[in-house]
Amino acid sequence: MKIKLFLGLLAGLAPLAWPAGLEDLRSAQLADMNAGRVQEMELARFPQPELVKLDMCVLSEMKNDRCYFKCESGAVTTEPAVRPDFSAGEPVGPCAPYITRQIKVFADAGKKSLAPDQLRDLLKDADPEVRKAAVKSARTQIQNSYAADRVLEILKDKNERADIRVEAARTLSYAPGYIKTQDALVDLLKYGSNEPAALRVMAYKALWGAAAANPRYMDFLIDAVKYSEKDAAARRAAVWALFGASANFRAQQLLVDLLKYGNENEAVKIEAIKSLYGAVGVFTVKDLFQNIVESDKQTKPVRLAALKALSGAAGDSSVQRFIADMIRSERDQELRVAAVEAANPDLAGLREFFHLGYTVENGGFVSPIEKE
Repeated sequence: MKIKLFLGLLAGLAPLAWPAGLEDLRSAQLADMNAGRVQEMELARFPQPELVKLDMCVLSEMKNDRCYFKCESGAVTTEPAVRPDFSAGEPVGPCAPYITRQIKVFADAGKKSLAPDQLRDLLKDADPEVRKAAVKSARTQIQNSYAADRVLEILKDKNERADIRVEAARTLSYAPGYIKTQDALVDLLKYGSNEPAALRVMAYKALWGAAAANPRYMDFLIDAVKYSEKDAAARRAAVWALFGASANFRAQQLLVDLLKYGNENEAVKIEAIKSLYGAVGVFTVKDLFQNIVESDKQTKPVRLAALKALSGAAGDSSVQRFIADMIRSERDQELRVAAVEAANPDLAGLREFFHLGYTVENGGFVSPIEKE
């Protein structure tokens, strides 16, 4: 049974007992965000004898109306191709850029989380380094009020050390369905113009899961990118966070507009390409990436990012021809090498560049925000 990638990302570092009955990942897009499903995710407690981990599988080819995926585990799996869904507002490609599947694993039953009382005490410890470590440890319990409320206090405390407040924002991202925590992040961004720059950047990125789950937070990020956020680094962070909502047409359109219109700098364009990776199956996005790769008006790093993103649609026949033409005739060495890599993408490289998160040995999933 396949589950949606972004739901897995939201689960965090703890091993998960994945709920049964999740609908199959839509072949038409990287992920079909479902707000209800995101908010239903619950952290399991150790010990737990049987867990599942996610095996990421990248599209390798399409033939005979079947989509063939090559997985990190070495397995090859297939899915039927689908017809474009014009009723959704935008036709999409017949195959997803990649899918995930579950693999059963066994956890180390000796591992234990901090007890609630112990965690509460550590979050109030007099030693700031201990508090910082406790905030990080709170990720696995942040969906419980005893942990969330104290981490919220740390986030809001202007007398707390800035780096600890940054960690608090990061930890709060693990509770995307907890409205109180997400509203606190929004309020900090709306009314905290004098807050430390690093904290504002992390607060935007911490909203990525909430944007996938709730249109209100997606709209907040869109408004920040289009109008309200004037700080360049914070605005890029809002663009980063929109990758969680890349299945939504309005989020897609904003990211496309950043690339097609206006006077955006190189860093913003690359961030927009990364956030659009989840929508590379949409024909307008796929065509835009090809146009960017071919354009001598774009900087080379932007062209390379777009070419790397096309690896997510490498099973599409038109993209296969495009990449093959580049391998055969491109004169720029960097672009030609990137085309070779796009034809047979490295899974670890993709998840690193496009901040996709990754599995760990005990079956848990590391959120992409941990790299930020």
